[in-house]
Formats: sequence, C-alpha cells, structure tokens
Amino acid sequence: MGLQRRTFLGMITGFAGAILSAPCVFSWPLRWRKVAGGEDSAPDGPAVEKRADDASGIKITTIRRTTLRDTTEDLSREPEVFYIRGDWRRWERSRSYSEHTKPDGSSQRIYGPRTVTIVRPDRAKMFELNLDASEYAESPWPPKKPQPLTKEQMAARGITMPPPAASTKPTFQIQTTTKDTGERKEIFGYLARHVITSRKEIPLEGSRRSPQETVTDAWYVDLDRWLYPTIYPQDLGDSKRPLRGGHAYVSVLSSRSQGPPEIPEFVDIGEPETGFAVQEIRTSWDSFTMPDGSTRKTEGESEKVVKLERGAYTTALFEIPIKFKRVDHIEPNPILG
Repeated sequence: MGLQRRTFLGMITGFAGAILSAPCVFSWPLRWRKVAGGEDSAPDGPAVEKRADDASGIKITTIRRTTLRDTTEDLSREPEVFYIRGDWRRWERSRSYSEHTKPDGSSQRIYGPRTVTIVRPDRAKMFELNLDASEYAESPWPPKKPQPLTKEQMAARGITMPPPAASTKPTFQIQTTTKDTGERKEIFGYLARHVITSRKEIPLEGSRRSPQETVTDAWYVDLDRWLYPTIYPQDLGDSKRPLRGGHAYVSVLSSRSQGPPEIPEFVDIGEPETGFAVQEIRTSWDSFTMPDGSTRKTEGESEKVVKLERGAYTTALFEIPIKFKRVDHIEPNPILG
C-alpha cells in the first residue's frame, strides 16, 4: 500500500518549539477584515505602514493531533512555533522521531534534537541550530534553488525513472468537492469562513489502487502573505491572496512494482479554498489489499489548531547564542543504535 499512496504538496509547513513569551492576542482593525461575500478592504498610505509595523512581532503556534481508529499509537507531534519580526524569521520545529522495537517486542519512540531555523536577510545568512548540543551551522541566504539531476548524477545515485505509460488514459480520478457552508465567525480579529472539502480517490478501469477519501472541516481567514509561517516568503509573491495551487501528485515506485505507473485525472467541484486554516479537522478513510487477498480498511483523524499572537519579541530570538559552537551540519533526525 505504502508504495502506491500519494501525498499532496501542502501550502503550510510545520513549526515547533516552546512558547518564549506571553504577548497579547493578535488582532487587526475592523477596516482590514474581509466582509462576508464582499471584496477585501485594504488601507492605503499610513495605514499600510502601520500594518507592516504590526507584522514585525508575530508569533504563530500550531498544534497537531493525529489518531487512527484501529490502533492506540500516538501519532501526535509537539507544538510548532514560528516567529516573524519584519523580514526576520525563527522556526522552532517539532522534533523528528523514529519508532524503535525493543527486544521484548514493544515499541519505543526515539526523538531527534530540538532544532531551530533562523533567517536573517540583513546578514544574507540562514542558521540551523541544535539547542540540545549548543551547535549551529550557517548557509547563504537566499538559498540557491536546486537544479534537476543530470542522467549521469541519477545513475551514480542509483535513481531510475519509471517506464513511460503505455497510454495517457487516466487510471484513477481525484475528485475534490469544496463547499462554503456560509457560516462566519471572528477568529483573531479576522472574519473566518467555514469550508468543508472532500477529496476522493476513485479507481478507474485498469487501476491497481484502492478507493480513498479525505474530508477536511476547517475555518479559514485571509491572512496577509507576509504573515504566512514560511522561511521562504519571497515564494509567496506580492498579491494579497495566496497563489491558487494547482494539482500535484507524487507516487513512489520500487523495483517490485508491477505494471506501468498510475495516471491521475483531477476533477474540481466548487471554488477551491485558498485561505489560511486556523482550525481544521481532517478525517480519512483508506482501504487496501492484504497479501492473503483480503481487504483491510483504516480510518484516521487529525486536528490542527493555530494560535496567532502579536508582541514585542526580543531580538535575541533571532541571534546565535554566544556559547554555541559552529559546525558544518546540523542533523535533525534521531541517531539510532
């Protein structure tokens, strides 16, 4: 199953760390909020400058909880924290972890170190910190965009491209239905809209996939792009609204994969949601075939809650602590063995 499941590219990255201060709740003046059913109302002149000043002290905390109905395993992650002060960024990521099986058969979660990314465009530097080891590594900012590998580089790494599909006829359909419920409420000074999105994967003739469905029940706000929790704000562009995402499909094939790659067909029903989710509950259903030919179904639920705050955060959050030692590389993953 894992070899044929796809992942969709998300807009929003993860954030991590501990709360370092207690600022007031984030709030914008009423004239900056979007009125339900109307157009964005953006201030001009001094008001724009005031909003830019406000954006210099923003803290975004994200909490994610994940459960599966057929297991007691805790898949939740630690809180994630993102600070924005002007064009400075601080990203406190949740620790990565690996599941380790003990001799008695029980499972143990092994965590990696607490890590932080700091972006300082004024210094043309990006810093990676290991808080547990008091170490840091630095690299140029902005980073160079990765270049595609040549055929020789792919061969040296043992990477092979999947064979071309014998036909361009879709083998499964990804159907996305977006419905605005019409409900509105104020969240952090923004007028939030309640939207339910259903994404179904429907096998077509010739498909080896199993049906899947994900329902996302969420509240969205129109957040200014420069307040999005990303270390690459330049990729968001200059428009007030987030870029309308296209469709992305990623599959992983192994040498044991049988037949040509699956070909998706995308069908959108309703206007796709492009806002920033501040509250979200995602329920997914999946079915797959076991080695003995039987079918197994799974159901999972994930919850995301975002907290936006504004405050006068110390510049020390965006500096390298004095006693930290510079190294060539920071490893965020746990060391096993």
